[in-house]
Amino acid sequence: MSLSGDESFLGAMFDASPVGMAVFDSSMRFVRINRALAEINGLPVEAHLGRTLGEVLPSLAPTVEPILRLALASDDGFRDIPVSGETPLQPGVTRHWRGSYLPIVVRGERAVAIFVEERTERIAAERALRESELRFRGICEAAPLGIFLTDEHGDVVYSNPAAQRILNRSAEELSGQGWSNLAHPEDREEVERVVEAGRASGGEFSFDARATRPDGTVVWTEVVSRALYDGEQRVGRVSLVSDVTERRRLLAALHESEELFRELSENVDAVFYLARPASSQVDFVSPGFETIWGRSPDELRANPRIWLDAIHPDDRERVTETYESDRTGFRAEYRIVRPDGGVRWISDRSFPVRNSAGELVRVAGVATDETARYTLEAQLLQAQRLESIGRLAGGVAHDFNNLLTVIMSHAAFAKQDPLNAEEDLAAIGRAGARAAELTRQLLAFARRQVIEPRVVDLNALTTQTDRMLRRLIGEHVELVAELEPALWPVKVDPSQMEQVLVNLAVNARDAMPDGGTLTIETANVALDDGYVASHADVAPGDYVMLAVSDSGMGIDPALLPMIFEPFFTTKPSGEGTGLGLATCYGIVRQAGGHIWAYSEPGNGATFKVYLPRAEGVPGELVTAPTPGGVRGHETVLLVEDDATVRAIAVRALRSHGFKVLEAGDGVEALEVARLFAGEIHILVTDVVMPRMGGKELAARLKEERPKTRVLYASGYTRNAIVHQGVLEAGRNFLQKPYVPSTLAKKVRDVLDVPEFTA
Repeated sequence: MSLSGDESFLGAMFDASPVGMAVFDSSMRFVRINRALAEINGLPVEAHLGRTLGEVLPSLAPTVEPILRLALASDDGFRDIPVSGETPLQPGVTRHWRGSYLPIVVRGERAVAIFVEERTERIAAERALRESELRFRGICEAAPLGIFLTDEHGDVVYSNPAAQRILNRSAEELSGQGWSNLAHPEDREEVERVVEAGRASGGEFSFDARATRPDGTVVWTEVVSRALYDGEQRVGRVSLVSDVTERRRLLAALHESEELFRELSENVDAVFYLARPASSQVDFVSPGFETIWGRSPDELRANPRIWLDAIHPDDRERVTETYESDRTGFRAEYRIVRPDGGVRWISDRSFPVRNSAGELVRVAGVATDETARYTLEAQLLQAQRLESIGRLAGGVAHDFNNLLTVIMSHAAFAKQDPLNAEEDLAAIGRAGARAAELTRQLLAFARRQVIEPRVVDLNALTTQTDRMLRRLIGEHVELVAELEPALWPVKVDPSQMEQVLVNLAVNARDAMPDGGTLTIETANVALDDGYVASHADVAPGDYVMLAVSDSGMGIDPALLPMIFEPFFTTKPSGEGTGLGLATCYGIVRQAGGHIWAYSEPGNGATFKVYLPRAEGVPGELVTAPTPGGVRGHETVLLVEDDATVRAIAVRALRSHGFKVLEAGDGVEALEVARLFAGEIHILVTDVVMPRMGGKELAARLKEERPKTRVLYASGYTRNAIVHQGVLEAGRNFLQKPYVPSTLAKKVRDVLDVPEFTA
């Protein structure tokens, strides 16, 4: 085609056109270009003229030049070849355009005109819109909540997968539906009311409603809906839908649980409470608190210290220490004092309450009134104690009556024939020794016998006793010892432990009249909480076990609970006193241990003794020497309130050469001492006496005569000399009953100690 008209007018239009334009000659060089296209290319007009496209914009040449050449070679029928592209101006900046090419004739020569429309902003807007749509769709597709888009009429135009999953319907099934169609028939009227009100106001609305799935199942939904606007025009709504079926179920279960707990807490005779461990603030306490404590729950919530103040003063320190040691696992039994002065026994136990992260948030507890149980236990204990005392009194009376019969009869025979009284006197001596042995057994059972414990090796003690045991059990019983080589030491009275071994061995021998095997074992054991839970009065820790087993006839399970009771025996009348196992029990308990028996009829029996592990190195076991001829010349102040015992003691000491001053009690003894001008070398005093006891007497006498040594004597001591049955360090003690030679030997021993102690 050819150009016509005023070239100046056309040139002005060319340069001012907002559409980018350029003309290429047959050599593909820029003949003319307007400012709009030069700006699109990012170069001035002068940089284009006379240059090829490859020289100006090398990146576009491979795409655009073939089209230019095609247009140049075409006839007049070729008019428009659209093409689009991008022109990078600088790093990060790109101009988008769309071009059309038209063959023309300029001054008789063929040329090509190009018309370019910039599309950068439009492309950016389209891309942003596309990305926004992708983000929206991605969020909606991945959202765990159901999302509905509804038009201005309330019909669904879009539903995401979560919404489809909640209602178990496809997108097609949901499209065009309204809330009234989806809601359960019983909830439809309320849903329509809420939706219409929200639609009229144009604001947000929400509701909980049931929806029916196609398979007939019902799901509880929570819907929150908000209006969508295009400028000022409301175009629909977006609604979020949650499946709250499980939450509803949990809330119903929680409500049921709360109702059950309320019924329980209000009708059970116990106190339930929730507290904060850090501050001890009480968040909840059941009405039972007022019934048991005599104060209202409101009082406790207002002042938590009421709980501590109500605890009996004798129990308060113990309970406080237990509570402070572990507030989350508190467990104790204690007494409380009500405002009316009444005392009740309480069993209190708490448990930790943690959140999902494992953090302690509350302490839950329950306290019960155990007063009735304690009362019944006390009554039962009293009845058992009375029964035990009755059995003990009957047994002691029976044995002592026999011994007194022997003593009184032989004393009568000796009076009738004094010249031939030697055999009668010997019989009296044997009966007296038997009475003393019976007394020692009773003291051991009662755990009131004076003992002198030492750190010993139980293996060594067992080995030392071996020969005596073999003589006792006889040749028809095989003795087997299985001893732990690295046995821990224990702290016991060696002579008493020998008595335990002997009693258990004799008991085992009697269970095997036709012979068998007696096994003695020692072992180191650690008793844990599991063992302690099934054995009363046992503390967890390290123990040394001594086990004595036999292969005899066994013990009837019905009799096992009674075998350690005094004077209880399964042996025929006249063959046992019933004090052997009771003595073992008393000795072991006095040593801080415990004894336990296991047996089945026909399968023998095992007695296990557990003694606490001791610190220190075991000392050498020695046998006490038999008192021999003892002589003395020192002055002894003998104080005894029993005149007959005093007369025997005075006679015994004088017969061994001692000078004796005597008194009937502490007051008289001080008067005798003040009237005696010479030195008093030793005070021999009973512990419990009228007017002034032995301990006070010794203290008073030491003030006046500091060099005088002291020997205490008693048949039963509990508080004066002995603390919990153990001889105090530095105290010299003589156990009653004693024979003259033993008294003289003990006095001699005390006087002969290089560094005297009182």
